[in-house]
Amino acid sequence: MAQRRERILHFASRRAMDIEKLGDKLVDQLVSANLINTPADVYGLDVATLEGLDRMGRKSAENIVKAIERSKATTLSRFLFALGIRDVGESTAAALARHFGSIEALISADAAAIQQVPDVGPVVASRVVEYFGDSANLAVVHRLREAGVHWPAEAPGAAAAAAGAPLAGLTFVITGTLASMGRDDAGDRLRELGAKVSGSVSAKTHFVIAGSEAGSKLRKAEELGVKVLAEAAFLAMLERREPPTE
Repeated sequence: MAQRRERILHFASRRAMDIEKLGDKLVDQLVSANLINTPADVYGLDVATLEGLDRMGRKSAENIVKAIERSKATTLSRFLFALGIRDVGESTAAALARHFGSIEALISADAAAIQQVPDVGPVVASRVVEYFGDSANLAVVHRLREAGVHWPAEAPGAAAAAAGAPLAGLTFVITGTLASMGRDDAGDRLRELGAKVSGSVSAKTHFVIAGSEAGSKLRKAEELGVKVLAEAAFLAMLERREPPTE
């Protein structure tokens, strides 16, 4: 049961399908009562079912159903991340979405084809093939699509366009608090320009964006000699749509 619970919580989380109010306590109730067993079951919940749960009024139930409905409009990268494929984080999900352009193309790809995606090695490729090779997982994906989960189609040549994006090939780490936007939004802006956004600083990091109260990541960047951008320089880079000048 714990595994089912964690899978559904990950699916509903803000950086995945972003289903507001579908949190720990509610998912615990739903899983314990066998009302949901897979992420696809979430889209079968209705007001009557939710209203019957402990401490759940009609208004709250209606709000949750509305949040579930809103989540159907997403992006392919968020959807792939939400599936919880082992070793596929946000950056990898975004790279897979850009490269293949559709869920169908990814499902039919073999490990060799998946390894053509930048920064995707044999281990991650095997995880993706293994996931979509499981009939139960494919059934969940099919049910999610039937429930109305959708995303904008990638334009033809999206992979090639991504390779030529302004920040393609550059890895950024964001640390501290930005005054102009949240760190998640900043990461999205970077990915839109083709950058990879990492959660940790290493010798492979090209730039660290440091907001106020930046801590250990900033210190690590300084130790490794990684270029640090203040928020003003970061915003200027977004405006210019080109890499920072050294």
